[in-house]
Amino acid sequence: MKIPSDSDNTGSEPGRNSAGQTESDKTVQDAAAEQATDADTGGPEPEPEPDADGTDTGTGGAGTGPTHSARRLRIDADSPFAEAAQVFAASDQAQLSALDVSAELFFNETVENLRLYNPHPGQPYAHATIAETVRRYHRERRSSAAAKRKKRKSKLPPFPRFRLDQTFYGWVHELSQAEDIAEFTTVLGATTARAYVQITSAMTLVHGLPKFFARCIAGEFTIEHVHATAHACRDVKFENLPLIDEYLAQRRADITIETFRKSLGMKIAVLEPLEERVEEASKRRRVDITTTPDGTAYLTLAGPAPELQACYLRIAAFARAIRSGNIAAFNDQLEPGAAIDDDRGIDALMFDILTRTIPQLSIQVTSTDTTTGETSTRDIPLDVPAEQTMTPAAVVNAVQEGVNGARAGSNGSVGKLGSDTDEDTSGPEVVLTMPTHEQWLDSQAKMITTVPFLTLAGSAELPGTFSDGSPIPAETARRVAKHAKSWTRILTDPATGTPVDAKAATYQIPENVRQTLIAKWQACTIPGCTRRAETTEIDHVVPFDHEHPADGGLTRFGNLHPLCKMHHQAKTDRKYSVRMNRAGFVQYVFRHGLSTEVAAGDHPINAAHAKVFEELQRQAAPTSDPPKSTTRPAGERWHGDTQISEGCPGPAAADGQAGWVKNTPLLSGRSTVNENEWIWDSGGPPPF
Repeated sequence: MKIPSDSDNTGSEPGRNSAGQTESDKTVQDAAAEQATDADTGGPEPEPEPDADGTDTGTGGAGTGPTHSARRLRIDADSPFAEAAQVFAASDQAQLSALDVSAELFFNETVENLRLYNPHPGQPYAHATIAETVRRYHRERRSSAAAKRKKRKSKLPPFPRFRLDQTFYGWVHELSQAEDIAEFTTVLGATTARAYVQITSAMTLVHGLPKFFARCIAGEFTIEHVHATAHACRDVKFENLPLIDEYLAQRRADITIETFRKSLGMKIAVLEPLEERVEEASKRRRVDITTTPDGTAYLTLAGPAPELQACYLRIAAFARAIRSGNIAAFNDQLEPGAAIDDDRGIDALMFDILTRTIPQLSIQVTSTDTTTGETSTRDIPLDVPAEQTMTPAAVVNAVQEGVNGARAGSNGSVGKLGSDTDEDTSGPEVVLTMPTHEQWLDSQAKMITTVPFLTLAGSAELPGTFSDGSPIPAETARRVAKHAKSWTRILTDPATGTPVDAKAATYQIPENVRQTLIAKWQACTIPGCTRRAETTEIDHVVPFDHEHPADGGLTRFGNLHPLCKMHHQAKTDRKYSVRMNRAGFVQYVFRHGLSTEVAAGDHPINAAHAKVFEELQRQAAPTSDPPKSTTRPAGERWHGDTQISEGCPGPAAADGQAGWVKNTPLLSGRSTVNENEWIWDSGGPPPF
């Protein structure tokens, strides 16, 4: 693989020796220990606490393999998971090596296909890193032409085919050759699409995110973190990759993949206009199906997140309504006296609603009067016999019959098709009608959206987030907030963006505390569970003392976290223990000698919001008072003038009126004040 030489080392990519081996390859354990940082404190990770039996062993067992202390994971030496962890770590290293080799092969083929000049034949093509190329671009844009030529002579060539707005997804697809991809698919034994994924991921990690890739080689992150990062960054512009690499180089190595994935998504949303990414997602919207040999299939909808979030919540609302027997919105579709007695689970109901619901269909005809410009609509019901199966052909035939019936309607009727009036009728649309009664739907579904205050006020364009951490464009967030029934203020840590304390003195969780917990944790806290926090139960780590609430188990952040019903019951049944030894961290201790600490994710959008807020405050801060003029009319008083007098030397100050007030340390800022000193108040508004 082509690696920059030492003379052009930017510090953005780990140095390699002649054999292509990185320094982190040689000292894996040292790198894991040295690079572990804590995003919350900015300092090194605390030393892991000893286990209950006094032992303290890493995942690698007796000093072999990469340690995982940075991942907040500890395994007893005699645990059955100790040996398995070594195998998993070795598997991760093998897959990382495969990515490294894939990047090397594809890059070398690209250099050869582009016929790039190599001043050192027989050696890898030397080039500047992505980070250095970005820095050069911004520097040279401000430099003179002569300075550019002088600098160019002593520098390595830029990253091949570099553009600030290029992405590795586009770079790979643009520069790949069909025969090269065929070779990859042959060796991998995969499809062409899978080969492109492998190559794009490899190039993104090795060349776009070298610091993060070094941490992965050092064993701080699992292969799941690697895949999640590669997927999230494949469409990130070259200009922003160094910034994301710096963020990942310092980020806490959480074991919880969902926390990591959501925080990274927020960071990308801060750096790149989310509107453009949503627009691109809308262009790529599609429905895919994958059938497996066991008879199951996977239906995948890909498109803009806001629409799919709303779709998911609507289907879940219908399922919960049926599950609880709340069928008021369906009364017009049921026989009198009918009742719903359904023992299916929510997930099964959602599947059946999506795949088996017989929709109510009608033809909606829109008519525009070319004289007045007025537009009107009317619905024509479809006449589909009850015994006829609702097939696509039946729907098409019913639509055609409805259109023909409209054309044969009475002359002059509003919305008539093909009449001799001045009406211009648009084409008919088939309309799907489902229960949308506002009050009924509100009682079944809730969409929680977090919006930065400055975005809400129109002073910033930072994205908002759904309750699961998915970012949404600023304009969409404002539109959602505009129609919200209630707002909850959430205070956040300016450094990490994580919501801070909220508390109550009762066992019941107040709405403001619940909403803050949802925003902080976003999901069930047990590792691996993706259940949304708003559909979970709130667990008191230390049980609430109902008889003496002040004695323990208080309803406050340091004692609360979300657990889904299943995992909450398992905790109640003592299948594992849960502790909260320090704020913001939940420790799980399992029965096979394995324990882990789960932290609430950082929130880059909120952290960026704090920086914008600080900058606006700095810009709005009043400048120092200008020096007073050396001349003023005789006898005129200025605000702040002082005078020594046993009594009030003149008119006393009143609300909004100038006058004398007795000076105090609070007014003067001095620790001691002459008891006979008076100060002139001009009567104007206070300077704050």
